Amino acid sequence: MEKEKLSILVIDPDTDDHDLIRDSFRDSDIPASLRFVVSTDEALHAVNGGAFDLALTDHVLPGANAFRFLFEVRQRGLALPVLLLTRNGEARAAREAFHRGADDFLLKQDLPSIPLLEVVGNLIEKRRLREERAREETLLKEMAERDGLTGLYNRRHFGDALEREFERARRYRRELSLVMIDLDGFKAVNDSCGHPQGDQVLRQVSRLLVQGVRFVDIVTRYGGDEFAVLLPETDLNTASRIAGRLSKEIRNSPFLHEGQVFPLSASFGQASLRPSHPSAQALLKEADEALYRAKRGGRDQISRISRPRGQSAT
Repeated sequence: MEKEKLSILVIDPDTDDHDLIRDSFRDSDIPASLRFVVSTDEALHAVNGGAFDLALTDHVLPGANAFRFLFEVRQRGLALPVLLLTRNGEARAAREAFHRGADDFLLKQDLPSIPLLEVVGNLIEKRRLREERAREETLLKEMAERDGLTGLYNRRHFGDALEREFERARRYRRELSLVMIDLDGFKAVNDSCGHPQGDQVLRQVSRLLVQGVRFVDIVTRYGGDEFAVLLPETDLNTASRIAGRLSKEIRNSPFLHEGQVFPLSASFGQASLRPSHPSAQALLKEADEALYRAKRGGRDQISRISRPRGQSAT
C-alpha cells in the first residue's frame, strides 16, 4: 500500500539552504512534497490556499521574523505544526518561539546529521493527538451540557446561561426575556402509546422549539415535559409574539401513532427583565408563576405576570 505523501511548507529566504533541507528529506521511507517560499507574506498566502501537514520556517525572514508567521497562524485557528529552524546564537529566539506557538526547533547546522523526517513525523503525530484530545474534551463538555433524549441544553447549562445573560443584560441595560413551556396532556400519550412514543413527542416538540427561535436563543429541556427558552435582547411584547408562534406550531403538529392522531398543545409562562428583579432566580420565579397561572387557567394559553414597574417578584 502506497504511503501518504506529506505536504510541507518551507519558509526560508536563503535559497542556498533549500538544497540542504531537500537533502534532509531524501532517502526517507515516507515521501514528502516540499513547497519553498522566501517570506512571511508568501507563506501566509500559501497557507490560505492549500493544506499543509507542517511548516518549517527560518527564524530570520524579510521584513519580519518567524514570530509574525506564528502569530498569524494561531490567530486564524490553523492546526498547523510549526518547526523553527535557527542557527547558533539564536537559542533565546527558539525559547520564545515555544511561548508563541512553535512546536519545536532545530539548528540548521544539525540538519545533515539528524533524521529530519522522523522529527517531522513525531511533531505531526503529537499535533494529531492534541487535536483528538481537544475534540474529546469538547464532546464531553457538550454531553455534560446536553439532554440525552432531545439534544437540547439541559437544566445545568440553562442555569449557567440564565445567570450569565441576566448579569449581562443588567450591566448593559439590555432586554432579556424568559419563556417557560409545559406540554398539555403529555401523560395521556405515555399512557395510551407507551414511553417510547412519549419520547418521540418530546423530540418532536424540541425540534419545533429550536426551529421557531433564533440561533442565539437558548432552548432547554428543563425537566420531564417542561422546556425553557431564554431570549436575549428580547422585550416582553416580542417574547409574547414568539411564544404565540411556538404555541401555534405545537398545536399544528399533532403526534401520529398507528393511525391515531394525538393533538398537542402547551402552556406558556413568560417574564422579562425589569430593574426590580434582584436576581436571575427572581426572573425564573416570575416565569414559573406565569406558567402555573396558564395551566390553572385551562392550559393551551400564554400567561405573563403584570406588576407595577419597580415591584419585585420576590
